[in-house]
Amino acid sequence: MRAQAWLIALGLMMACGGGGDDDKKSTGGSTDTAGPADTGGEADADADADADADADADADADADPALALSVTSGFDHSCLLTTDGKAMCWGENGEGQATPPSSNFLSLAAGALHTCGLAPTGALSCWTSVPNGLAEPPEGVFKSVSSGRSHSCAIDREDVLQCWGANSMGQATVPEGMTYRAVAAGGLHTCAIDFGGTTTCWGQDIGDGRLSPPGVYFTSISAGMSHTCGLDGSGNIYCWGGNDYGESLPPGGTYTAISVGGNHSCALDTNGNAICWGRSDSLQTIVPTGRYTAIAAGRAHTCGINLQQKVVCWGDNSAGQSMPPETGTGVPVDTGLTDTGWGW
Repeated sequence: MRAQAWLIALGLMMACGGGGDDDKKSTGGSTDTAGPADTGGEADADADADADADADADADADADPALALSVTSGFDHSCLLTTDGKAMCWGENGEGQATPPSSNFLSLAAGALHTCGLAPTGALSCWTSVPNGLAEPPEGVFKSVSSGRSHSCAIDREDVLQCWGANSMGQATVPEGMTYRAVAAGGLHTCAIDFGGTTTCWGQDIGDGRLSPPGVYFTSISAGMSHTCGLDGSGNIYCWGGNDYGESLPPGGTYTAISVGGNHSCALDTNGNAICWGRSDSLQTIVPTGRYTAIAAGRAHTCGINLQQKVVCWGDNSAGQSMPPETGTGVPVDTGLTDTGWGW
């Protein structure tokens, strides 16, 4: 995703505790006497310092939760990006995929056992202990990143697409001689949109059509384990590939965002309503009541950001992937949407 200049401008001022020097008691002065009075002054100073420390701790404890700007879901973990550019992850962490660095990011992309982030400088970083090159992204200045099951891809500032990680099915072998404006890394396949409007897919081919996108000009695409979905310029959804659970049979209507998970898909319509379809053995397609500004489908769980910039997750919770950290406020953000409490 392109750098957003407004990322930091949306940051929430954190409450801070402790008074300034004017608020502190005097630790001495012309009325103090010599000797023992000086010792009392030092004791007062220590007491004041302790009181200030307690006040700071109380203020930190009472600080408002972070505001969520975007969310991404992998196999059994998810990560959110706060409005001040920090990453927060939860869920399965056996390979360190839910332990992000403390640096700032513009966007995040969660894979199966890894996560990658795009820094404000355009540099990439990925975190995982999986030994297949996933934690070693290419150097350069990049504009977007997408993570699949065991590989990731990113588009640099020259619109050149680079992929790394596992390549057993050719999923990380980018077609030569092309530049791209969007990419979606899936299970064992990858799809990308070139500047001519053509979508091309490569990687594993088992005859289910996952490498055969329709001849439609897409504005965005999202890839899952075996299927991919795209949005055209009119907000229509098209899906192709695996369809064992109806995951490639999208609903009609006009949509603004699409996210594809393991064997289910989700989208947001123009009013902020979320709808999901496909496999639902863990209730990953049963959307909680509310309106959303972002949505991210994982393997068997889904997360969304509501109008209060709070992350809400549903579906499989075997690794805590549907228990996000506390975020959001009680005040809806101005998105042009009205939270009427409708849900799917």
